[in-house]
Amino acid sequence: LDTLSLASWLIRDHSWDVVLEVLKHEMSHQYVGHQGRGDELPHGPAFQEACDRPGVHPEFRTAQGAIPRLFSGAGQKSGTMLARVEKLFALAQSANEHEAALAMAKANAILRRYNLERLDSRMATDYDYLILKPGTKRISAHQRAIAALLKDFFYVNVVIARQFEAKSGETLRVIELTGAKENLAVADHVYHFLVRRLEYLWQGYRKNTGAASREKNSYWLGVLNGFREKLRRQDQEAMGATGNETESSLICASDPGLIRYYRARYPRLRTVQHAGPRVYGDPYQAGQQEGKQLVIHKGVGSEAAGAGTGLLLAEG
Repeated sequence: LDTLSLASWLIRDHSWDVVLEVLKHEMSHQYVGHQGRGDELPHGPAFQEACDRPGVHPEFRTAQGAIPRLFSGAGQKSGTMLARVEKLFALAQSANEHEAALAMAKANAILRRYNLERLDSRMATDYDYLILKPGTKRISAHQRAIAALLKDFFYVNVVIARQFEAKSGETLRVIELTGAKENLAVADHVYHFLVRRLEYLWQGYRKNTGAASREKNSYWLGVLNGFREKLRRQDQEAMGATGNETESSLICASDPGLIRYYRARYPRLRTVQHAGPRVYGDPYQAGQQEGKQLVIHKGVGSEAAGAGTGLLLAEG
């Protein structure tokens, strides 16, 4: 039998998803040879067909001297939709609560219109995946809540998966998003904004109330639930409906390109139900009220000890 080997520097210097893409690339070459088509072009039709079987990423289907760079979410050079959303996120930093809320509502409307028009016109769309890494062996309740928000309101599919980390030798939980690249860029921004914003809001609440550390998760879940209620209300107003399905979930379920990409990347999935965590009432309710006022904007800045979330678009 033929064997494959990978260079130690590949495993040492690159994330595990890149290692897997390189492995699948080489496995596809091996498959072509086993099918008796090894005399065809090295990266020709036979190889491309073989790549379809394990779902090799498009960036890894050609001959390149350097390892391709997978989608990272931030710094994407794209069209006017992302530029307009980023501008509105910047306006959403306004100290005027009404102006900030209006800017966020307009950003949501642009996302909604873009995705509806993309489907109606059958616009050519680049689909990709993005891996978010909380860095833990289990996904916490607030991380699951954020992932659910992204799925229900930001036009991406979400899978909770495991990924090996070569440096530590551990297998950690990750959140994998799939969708149009523009939607992934927005979802990536929203994820990192929420993670940092939760910590900032908790520090303020703890300072003002003297809350104990054990109440933090309850407060965070309250914030995320309040934010969900706000997004749900906006979504229902835009759709003119009161059903359980959000427009984001309906669009993702109706996008044939995304469905094909999703099934190719995840041929075997299972659904697992998780019981809701117990919460402390007071911090949860306080978080809910804060979440109902939450506005996504361009960066957290000094609110998180100077940590920003990155730009949606690359500069230059």
